[in-house]
Amino acid sequence: MTPRYLRIVFLSEFLVAILAIFTAWSEIGGQAVLDAMPWGWKAGLGLGLAAIFVAFTASLGAGESIWNSRSAKWLALMIVVVLAMGVVTFYYTIQLETQPPDEQDGSSALLLTPSPANPHPPSAWA
Repeated sequence: MTPRYLRIVFLSEFLVAILAIFTAWSEIGGQAVLDAMPWGWKAGLGLGLAAIFVAFTASLGAGESIWNSRSAKWLALMIVVVLAMGVVTFYYTIQLETQPPDEQDGSSALLLTPSPANPHPPSAWA
């Protein structure tokens, strides 16, 4: 393949990898944990893993043999990032479990009670 077509293939692989990584991460780690996690962790680790995956597959096709020093380096880095994703997910899982039940939701309730001065409190939707 020409380098022009390879760039399109690698870009497509990157986009599919992003979808696969975030889908798997939410299924394995739990969507509630990902919702509690700051976006920097999710973006950095998720996009980083997708880029490392594309670099790994590029190094597999670049050498004379499938397994070379570059592909081994990218595979090792991929394992490190996946382990980092697991550690961060575990940390935020523990943070969610140690919060009191009223703070886990993240939403606040609006309590409208009648008072003697105003027997009909205003609606929350008004």
